[in-house]
Amino acid sequence: MKRLILFVLLSLSTLSVGAQEKVVLTTPVLVSVGASDFRVWDVYFRRTHPDRLAEIRITFREVNGTAFVAGGRSLDCHYEGDVADALIVTLNKINLATTSLEKRITQRCQMDGGLGAGSITGSPQ
Repeated sequence: MKRLILFVLLSLSTLSVGAQEKVVLTTPVLVSVGASDFRVWDVYFRRTHPDRLAEIRITFREVNGTAFVAGGRSLDCHYEGDVADALIVTLNKINLATTSLEKRITQRCQMDGGLGAGSITGSPQ
């Protein structure tokens, strides 16, 4: 049953959906021509534990339109320790009715310098 659910989720994640949120960087951060359009691809949260510090890792992957580019570039934004713990608490309490989680994450990474400046376009999916 778990394999079936995983298969269905993976199948759904590969469907093309229109106008998803993405960030278009003002200044491309990579040498590759056109490597300025990125979307949140992966978000990892870990709370503080006696064995390990809290951690948040966000990976942005290059997109063409709304589709991820096979073998495309990636950008990472990383938080650790008390900062990560505080951000997790903030995200748990935030009102997502007006601004999506992906947009808030993107804006935070831009504000902290983990992702270049740029405009965020599209609608949450």
